[in-house]
Amino acid sequence: MWFVTVLGPVPPAHKTQEWMDLATEVLAYRVTYEITDQAVALGSAPDAYVPRRTEWHREITKDLRRW
Repeated sequence: MWFVTVLGPVPPAHKTQEWMDLATEVLAYRVTYEITDQAVALGSAPDAYVPRRTEWHREITKDLRRW
């Protein structure tokens, strides 16, 4: 559910590689931080500032706005 909501059902004909790269980033984030939310791709933002996780969350959130 979350995948289609943020990225759409299939990659666009143009920018396919960018779509694949972002999809991979989202999946890597979900696996790394054990996100199980079925509706929200990245789950909730980190409660406390944890440099790597917080910045990664911000970067992916920014990139998802384009899709």
